[in-house]
Amino acid sequence: MKTIVIFLATLLLSLATWSQVKVSGVVTDSATGETLPGATVMYEEGMGAVTDIDGKYELTLSSGTYLLKVNYVGMDEKTAEIIVDKYPIYLNFELTGMTLQEMNVVADVAVGRKTPVAFSDISSIKIKEELGTRDLPLILNSTPGVYATQAGGGDGDARINIRGFNQRNVSVMVDGIPMNDMENGWVYWSNWFGLDAVTQKIQVQRGLGASKLAVPAIGGNINILSKGIDDDFGVTLSSEMGNNQNLRQGFGFNSGRLKGGWGVTSAFSYKTNDGWVTQLGSRQLFYFLKITKQVEDHSFTFSIMGSPQYHQQRLGLQRLSYYDTDYALAHGEDTTNAAATQLELNRGLKFNSEWGYLKRDRYDPNAPEKAESARTNYYHKPIVNLKHFWTPNHRWALSNVLYASFGKGGGARPNVSKTDPETGLTDYQYMYDKNTKGFTNFLGVELFPYDLNQVNDKSYYKSSYYLQSNVNSHRWYGILSTFKFRYNENLEFSGGFDGRYYHTDRYQVVYDLLGGDYVVVDQTVQNQNILTEQKEANVVRYENDRINYDITSYVKQYGVFLLAEYSKPKYSAFINGTLSANEYNRVDHFALHDQEGNEKASGWQKFKGATIKGGFKYLIDSKQNVFVNAGYLSRAQNMANSYSGNTLNLYNDLANEKISSIELGYMYSTKKLKPSINAYYTIWKNRPHTGTKKDGTENVYYNVPGMSALHKGIEFEIEYTPIKSVTIEGVASVGDWRWTSANKAYITNENGTAVIDSVQFDARGIKVGDAAQTQGSFAIRYAPFKGFYIKPRITYFDNNFSEFDPDALTGENGGKQSWQMPAYYMIDLGAGYTYSPSKKYSLRLSMNVMNLTDLIYITDATNNQYGSGFDAKSAGVFYGQGLRWTAGLTLTFK
Repeated sequence: MKTIVIFLATLLLSLATWSQVKVSGVVTDSATGETLPGATVMYEEGMGAVTDIDGKYELTLSSGTYLLKVNYVGMDEKTAEIIVDKYPIYLNFELTGMTLQEMNVVADVAVGRKTPVAFSDISSIKIKEELGTRDLPLILNSTPGVYATQAGGGDGDARINIRGFNQRNVSVMVDGIPMNDMENGWVYWSNWFGLDAVTQKIQVQRGLGASKLAVPAIGGNINILSKGIDDDFGVTLSSEMGNNQNLRQGFGFNSGRLKGGWGVTSAFSYKTNDGWVTQLGSRQLFYFLKITKQVEDHSFTFSIMGSPQYHQQRLGLQRLSYYDTDYALAHGEDTTNAAATQLELNRGLKFNSEWGYLKRDRYDPNAPEKAESARTNYYHKPIVNLKHFWTPNHRWALSNVLYASFGKGGGARPNVSKTDPETGLTDYQYMYDKNTKGFTNFLGVELFPYDLNQVNDKSYYKSSYYLQSNVNSHRWYGILSTFKFRYNENLEFSGGFDGRYYHTDRYQVVYDLLGGDYVVVDQTVQNQNILTEQKEANVVRYENDRINYDITSYVKQYGVFLLAEYSKPKYSAFINGTLSANEYNRVDHFALHDQEGNEKASGWQKFKGATIKGGFKYLIDSKQNVFVNAGYLSRAQNMANSYSGNTLNLYNDLANEKISSIELGYMYSTKKLKPSINAYYTIWKNRPHTGTKKDGTENVYYNVPGMSALHKGIEFEIEYTPIKSVTIEGVASVGDWRWTSANKAYITNENGTAVIDSVQFDARGIKVGDAAQTQGSFAIRYAPFKGFYIKPRITYFDNNFSEFDPDALTGENGGKQSWQMPAYYMIDLGAGYTYSPSKKYSLRLSMNVMNLTDLIYITDATNNQYGSGFDAKSAGVFYGQGLRWTAGLTLTFK
C-alpha cells in the first residue's frame, strides 16, 4: 500500500511538472527601445517576477488563462491575456510613459504589435552613430522605400522621397506639429538643423500611415519626437570637426522628472562649414527649449525652437561632362558635342559656377578682392507651441496644442547671370565695372550710365546688373485638439479638430546694386499691369525696393477627424475618417486698383476634401503578425498648384487629387531576429507636378495641375543579432512607379508673373523620376568590448530615372522613356568609443566617414536640358558628394 501511495504521488508530481509551461520575454521602453530592468510582471496578486538587468522576465505557469500585468516606475501599466497550453510562450512588452502616451494621442506614433501600417523607427543612438554633420533626412536612406539626396550640395538643401512621392507629399512633423510649407508643401530642413541633439527617435510611416490630421499625406509621415520629462537626466557638451572647415559646437540638457513635476529640455548648436563643393559654405545657429509641468493628471508643455541661417547654394543642373569627362564618356555622353566647348568640360565635381570674385573699388582703390556668391539663402523661422494634455481617468485623454511660426528671409541671385568663359565663374567684376565705370564713345570720351530723366540728381550710376532677392515673410498659426476615449478594454475612439491659418508676403527686392545707385525696371512687362500712380512703364528702384512681383497669400486649412480602434489579444483594427476644407486668397500689390482704390485680389476660393482609411492586424502568435490597410483620399490641390505662378489666376478645371491605396504586411519578431515585409499599390489621379527647364540660358518653370500615376512595390527590412556584440541590419525595396496620363503643362517665366507657353504632352508609361525605384542597404554593428563599436554600411540605388521635360514629350516623342541614371552604391563607416569611469559622467569619441571609397555618382537629373535625346548627352545633373569625414567629442554628465 505504501508503495502504491508513493507511486501515485510521484505520478501526480510528474504530471503537474509536465503541465507547466515557461512564459518569458523582454520589457522595453516603447519610446527608446531600451530594456527596463526592475519591471514587475504579475500573473496574480503578489505572484510574478522582476525583470533582470537585460529587461528579461521568466515565469513558469500551469495550464490555464492568465492576465499578465506589467508595471514600471513612471510608466503606464500594460496588460495582456495569455492562454497557457502545451508550448512555451515568448511575449515582449513595450511600456509607455505619460509623455509618450501624449505623443500617441497627438503625434499618432505607431506601435509594433498593434498599428497596421508599415513603419521604421530610427533611435537616438542610430542618429548619433551615423548622421555625422549631414542633413537629417540623409540618415533615412537606410529605411525601405526612402531616397534622400543633398541636391546641389548646400547645407539644408536636402530633400527626401518616399515610395516615389517627393516631400511635398510627405508629412513632416516635430512632436506631432506639421512642418510642411502651407503654400507648396515643401520642407526646408535647414530650419531645424540641430534638432538631432534632442531627438528621442524618428518614426517613418510609409504610405497612408496612422496620422489622423485633417489634410493627410500620401507618401508617408516622418515624425521627429524630442526628448522630455520621461527621459533620463543628462548634460552634454559636444564639439565636432570635419572636412572643409566643418565645425560644430553643441550643448544639450535634459532634466528628467524634477520635484514638483517639472522638466526642462534644451539644446544649442552653432555650425560653420566651407562646404565640400567650392564656395558652398554655411553659418547656422540652433536653439531649442522645452519646459514641461505635470500636475497630477495634467501636463503642460511650452517649447520654442529656431535656426537663424545663412548658406550658399548651387541650384543649376549641368551636363555630365561639365564636371567629369571620363564619367560622362563611360555613360554615353559624346564630349565632342559642339555645344560643349573645351572650357565647359571637366571642371571637377566640386566646381560651382554660382560665385565669383569682386573688388568694390568705386570709392576705395585699395579695396580687397572678395569672393561673392551668386546664390545665397538667409532665413529664420522660430516655431513656438503650447500644449496641454489631460488624462482625467483611465478612459479619457484630451490634448490641445497651439502653435505658431514667424518666418522671414529670402534667396538672392543676379538679375542676369554673366559668366566668365575662361573660369566658368560668375563674372562679378565685369558686372560691377559695367555699372560704375561707364564706357567710351567713338571720340574716346568716357560716358557714365546716367539716366537724364532721373529725378534724384545725386544718383549717377544706373545698374544694368544687380542682385535681387526673393523674400518670404510669413505668420502661421495652428490648433490641434484631440481626444481619446476608451469605451472598454477593447474599443477606443479618438478624434478632434485640426485648424491652420497662414499669411505670407512674397516679393522680390533689389538686394545689391553692385556699385550702382539705382535700377530701372519695366513693371508693365514683368507684372502685366502697374499701380495707378505709376504713369510710366519704366520705374526707378533702389536697394530694398520691391520689384517684379509683390504677392500676399492667405491659406486656411481646417477639418475634423474621427478614429475607432478595436483590439483583442490576437488582433486589432481601425477605421479613420476626415472631412477638411482649404481656403485660398491672394492679393497682387502690383495689380491695377479698382475704382474705389482697393487692391486686386483673387477672392476666397474654397476646396473640400475627405479621407476614409482602415486597417487590420492579426497576431499569428507571440512572434508573428500580418496586417492590411487601405484608404481613399480626396485632397485639395495646394495653393502653389492652384494658381498660375505669381498671378491671381486659378487653373481651369482644377480638381481634387484622388488617391486609392492598399497595403499588405508581415512582421516577425524575436529577441534576435526581426524581419518584416510589405507590399503596396497606390493609384493617384489629378496629381500635381512641377519642375524647371532650360529656355536658352535661363530657367523657366512648368506646372501640371493634374496627372495620374501608379505606384506599386515591395519593401523588406531585417535586424538580426546572432550574438550580443553583433547586430546586422538589412533593407531592400523594389518599386514600379509610372505616369499613366497625358496632360497640359503651363510654363511661366522665372518670376512666375506670366504664362509664356503651354504644352500638350504625353507621359503615359514614363517612369516617375526623382527617386531610385530599387534600393538596398546592409550594415553590421560590431561592439567587441564595452564602450566601443564600429559600423560599416553599404547603400545601393538603381532604376533611378531623370525627371521629364514636358516640351520633349510631344508628337512622335510622346511616351518616350526618360534617361536612366547609372546605379551606384556608397560605403559609409562609423566608429566610436565611450569611456565611462563612473555612472556620473562619460566621454564619447566618434568618427564618421561618408562615401569611404570616394565614388563618383549622380543623384539628380532632368531630361533634355541640353538639346533633346532622352540620354546622358542631353541631361542636366547633380553629382553626389565625394569622401567626407567628421570627428566628434561629447562629454555627458548623468
